[in-house]
Amino acid sequence: MKKQSFLSRLLSNGYVLFGFALIISLVVWFYMSFTSSATDTTYVINDVPIQTDLSDEAKNLNLQMFISDENKASVTVSGNRTAIGLVHKNDVNVTAATGSINSPGNYTLAVTANKRSNISNFEIKSVTPSSIPVMVDYYKESDFQIQDGIVYKAADDYYSAVSFEKDTIKISGPQSEVLKIKKVTAKAELSGTVKSTNEIDAEIVLLDEKDNEISSKYITLSDTSVKATITVLPQKTVPVKPVFTGKPEGLTLSNSILTVQPKEIVLAGPEESLKSVESVMLEPIDFSNVENKKNVFENLGFTVPEQCKVINNETTAKITLDLSSMASKKLTVSQFTTEGLSSDYTSEITSKSISVTVIGSKSDIEKLTASNVTAVLDTSDFSGKTGSVEMPVTIRFSGVNTCWALGSYQANVTITKK
Repeated sequence: MKKQSFLSRLLSNGYVLFGFALIISLVVWFYMSFTSSATDTTYVINDVPIQTDLSDEAKNLNLQMFISDENKASVTVSGNRTAIGLVHKNDVNVTAATGSINSPGNYTLAVTANKRSNISNFEIKSVTPSSIPVMVDYYKESDFQIQDGIVYKAADDYYSAVSFEKDTIKISGPQSEVLKIKKVTAKAELSGTVKSTNEIDAEIVLLDEKDNEISSKYITLSDTSVKATITVLPQKTVPVKPVFTGKPEGLTLSNSILTVQPKEIVLAGPEESLKSVESVMLEPIDFSNVENKKNVFENLGFTVPEQCKVINNETTAKITLDLSSMASKKLTVSQFTTEGLSSDYTSEITSKSISVTVIGSKSDIEKLTASNVTAVLDTSDFSGKTGSVEMPVTIRFSGVNTCWALGSYQANVTITKK
């Protein structure tokens, strides 16, 4: 039998023939792809940044360029299919011509694209957009107070108020645009009747001097919305009550003598807290400061229950005490006594007398003598201490019930241990 050559044996093998055919086909395809114009195609490269830059002259004038949109372009390229597949956005350069801009204003800049890579066998067909609008101006940044523009309806006999997560927002952009803004409001709307506290997101709206909305594509806001809390609480009207210290038991303060402004206030708070509130007390007035004339005490604060607040714009109260019908008398008081001293100690009042101004009804003042007046020293805080000290005294009366001492008084006492 005749022996076959090596080449004959290879050609007689079907698998080997198939492999040769596949290799030849791939070589032909690659060759045609790179050399045949019939395989040319187009491709769009998206999100290519548009380069913009002002002249040095404009920069020296502190001018800036403000661009409204995302400032990206789409570039259409064409060429060999395989080569095109290797082109990316870093291989093209897109610029907007700023020319000789050196003053504030609105401009339209032409956009162009060119190659910036070593890949040569592709062409740039077009760029979109072909132009972009820009504003050139001085940069300005301002903080604006957020004003309430929330629309809602609270239930009857309920207090409501709006507060915001933040009080101000920062607005920046072209000076001419920022200066148009006169007011910033947070706008939102709640449907139905509101009986409980709500939290909502409110849209930030810019307004001009005529309360018209401003929409500028060149302005930047630190926040486009703000969280708003609409507090809704039940409310209750309660009378205002004056408080006095040192007031004589027999002295009646009729409506002709005592006036309180306001007579009542409106409180808002949790329902459980309001249930127990029947009145609101004022800061106490010490009768030692009350004269026999028309006395006026202003800016007295309210003692408001915890979790409640005054909601009718009343922050303080005014009390008028017209005691011009009262009489006064000066007495030299020589009767002294001490109270509250431990039995292990003794006290000796070294003051012999004090001059006291007494006010009361005319009938009580006429019959009042020094024998009806005693100066009392409370020594309870001095237990365990010895020595001489000057301390305040309380003036007490007997035989009369409308009198009080005007001013403050002191006396000397010596405390010794037994």
